Amino acid sequence: MSGVQTRPAAPSRAEARRGPGRTVDRPDASNPWVVAVAPVPVLIAALAMRPLVQGIAWWVSGVLVAALLVGTMLAVRRRAPGIRFVALVAALVVCSCAAAVVNDVQPLGWLDRDGALGETLAAIRLNPAPLPQSDAIRLIVTVAIGWVAGVSLFLAAVAPTAALAAAPALVILIVPGIVTGSPAAPGLVIATAVAFLALLWLSVRPVQRALPAAVVGAIGLVVAVGLPAIVPLNAGWLSGVTGAIQSPVQPGRPGTLLNLGQDLRQPNELEVFRYRSSDGQPEYLKLADLDEFGTGDWVPTTTDASKSQTADQQQWAVGINPRLSARGDVTIRVTGLSSNYLPVPSGAVSIESRSTNLDLSQWRWMGDSSTVRSTGPATPRGATYEVYGASTWSGEYLDAIAASGLLGRADGRGFATPSAAQIRTDLALPDNLPNSIARTAQRVAGTAGTDYQEARALEQWFRSDLFTYSETAPVEQGYDGDSMDVIAKFLQVREGYCVHFSSAMAVMARTLGIPSRIAVGYRAGATQADGEYTVSNRQLHSWPELYIDGAGWVAFEPTPDSDQAATSSTEATSTPSAAAPETPLPAPDRSAPAGSATPTPSASAAPGA
Repeated sequence: MSGVQTRPAAPSRAEARRGPGRTVDRPDASNPWVVAVAPVPVLIAALAMRPLVQGIAWWVSGVLVAALLVGTMLAVRRRAPGIRFVALVAALVVCSCAAAVVNDVQPLGWLDRDGALGETLAAIRLNPAPLPQSDAIRLIVTVAIGWVAGVSLFLAAVAPTAALAAAPALVILIVPGIVTGSPAAPGLVIATAVAFLALLWLSVRPVQRALPAAVVGAIGLVVAVGLPAIVPLNAGWLSGVTGAIQSPVQPGRPGTLLNLGQDLRQPNELEVFRYRSSDGQPEYLKLADLDEFGTGDWVPTTTDASKSQTADQQQWAVGINPRLSARGDVTIRVTGLSSNYLPVPSGAVSIESRSTNLDLSQWRWMGDSSTVRSTGPATPRGATYEVYGASTWSGEYLDAIAASGLLGRADGRGFATPSAAQIRTDLALPDNLPNSIARTAQRVAGTAGTDYQEARALEQWFRSDLFTYSETAPVEQGYDGDSMDVIAKFLQVREGYCVHFSSAMAVMARTLGIPSRIAVGYRAGATQADGEYTVSNRQLHSWPELYIDGAGWVAFEPTPDSDQAATSSTEATSTPSAAAPETPLPAPDRSAPAGSATPTPSASAAPGA
């Protein structure tokens, strides 16, 4: 029997190139380049979270976790999709547990509401951005980045729908912008877009398929940039706050003093609150302290409110010497202010709510600064409360005490002093601070004598006729704000408003070795016939506070007198009164001589700061 002999089929070109003994890829095997690039858009976009969390260690940890995930997926890319999915989930769980151990947390603490997860959720609920970088917060952010990168890997290497693999990156770009009200940096958006387009090119080479996906990605990036600018989470209608005027203070973020200046230049004057003082004297009322300047911009210290006392509890006034301070007990009624900070006198130690719509258990003391911030709603209209405290201002009485040499011998006696870490913060300066600032400070006050005498020399120099108060000159000449370059320019032009005078004096004091911070709040306001003071947005103000050995935190008023500027009285007020026994402010051993006490700010209806 004869038959037709068949010739073996010739190997295909692909098989010929592959050669004998080479593993044949499954038809649905993942492209190794797609696997490697899939988490890159997520990791780039994660840098947009820097305004939300302090430091950068969380991002480095996220990169390491993503690298381990990529390695795992490359090892199983030729396996069935089900096996790849199981391997991805297993790698995510193992990496999350390993990250927990590295951060001194129980292996499953990232899932425990009583552990790291619960601690982080409490910090998010009680603190504004940026969050302090604790072990728990660093762990949860790292795990979050890892799992979002895992979603990208799933879409690119398991599903596979690489055109959607950038969606997680878009979410990361959008969320920080919505929380802070500022869109992601253009550089991050461009870098994320480039990584996304590279992923598309590697996964769908035909132009007719890549082009629609690129259009979708471009639309998503536009949304990521534009949505936070149009609908910030802190918008009044979205956050549900009441009141007409927003506070300029944003915890942990630069720009507070710039916002203050913009509010001062608003054409309409609107009332924000009213107050009465126990002695009938006007008071400066503080919202927050700006004491971090290490980056070259003034920002409020970030304090973990979940570890702070609630405002319905009394606290000690840190850095306030009761022997040299004047009592500042006031009753305040909010009429038009929407703020996450309560206006309080400097050195506040006790607050009592006098209205049903102010729950002080939702407000926290901010460390040792004697300022109070909300962990819930902003100040409600009609909220009324009493504040007890004391403050120290520069003036003739302190001049006499300093000249006698008593200040240096009184430090730490009878009052709590700031920690060494706090003093370091209040002395920090950026490495690239313009030399002209330090030279000017040395020329003006370097030979004045004690720290207090140097501070007074700076204050009097700013209040001399060498400087002019102006709310418009900094804007017109391009040096508005509080950065170190702005300060250097202001010292040359010598025209500005409270923002420039306070920030310049505070920085110059630090160059002389004097700890300083900037108080942001409201000056005295206009008095009514019934003795009640009315404060509007035009009384927004900032002033420097310097830590003087023996006196504690002393407030200064460098902003010169003008028709628009706030003024301080040059006459002494009555003798500072001792603290009431029910408040935790130590009673002084001796009072200041009558008629020569620390001066307090005078009332003024004039606008400006």
